Amino acid sequence: MNWFESESGKSLVDFEQKVVQSYLDQKFGYYALQLGENQQNLIRNAKVKHHILSRGKEKNIDLDAEWLPFNFDSIDLILCFHLFEKASNPQKLMDELFRVTVSGGYVIICGFNLLSFAGLRKTVKFDNYFPWNGSFLSITKIQNLLKQSGFTLRESKLEHFQPLFFDNKSNINQKLEKIGNRWFPLFGNIYFLVAEKVTVSKIPKKQKWNKIKQRKVVVTKSYD
Repeated sequence: MNWFESESGKSLVDFEQKVVQSYLDQKFGYYALQLGENQQNLIRNAKVKHHILSRGKEKNIDLDAEWLPFNFDSIDLILCFHLFEKASNPQKLMDELFRVTVSGGYVIICGFNLLSFAGLRKTVKFDNYFPWNGSFLSITKIQNLLKQSGFTLRESKLEHFQPLFFDNKSNINQKLEKIGNRWFPLFGNIYFLVAEKVTVSKIPKKQKWNKIKQRKVVVTKSYD
């Protein structure tokens, strides 16, 4: 069962997509990669030429997120949609994201915050399927993973302060969002983090613009 395909799940995805899109509007590049369990193409409006998807009807590659089949420094933008809830080794996964991201590239990560309504639902073991049987991490844990891998954190926040069985558009939910943002900012259901891969070259090289070739992603291995 895919909870994100339920009515409550779809409502949450709609909420998350609006937040993610606000980040995508600011990013440019050649290649964008979407990882995670969502079946929708959340990067379809990204200002990036090529989209790589591992799930859904528009899926165009099979892969294991902890062993990404790409060369070093090849992806400009990576969206991780509830990816760390299924990670057997979160630090290894983050290191792999860092490896394939280009210098100046970004990762956008969203997932369930342990200290929230979502975390409470997981704790009481109401459902034994993903994402409720996954591993929920705190936003502080994700921040530490980013730092240890070498990413530079640009933004982090918690959003969605309402019970997950409500409709995002209801009046009571809009009130809960305002109350949560003001009085309980650490207890949002969803964490959003944006981090950049910043590397400094010791020997700057001059390049002539007319000789710069478009970068190509090379798939080093595939998963059947």
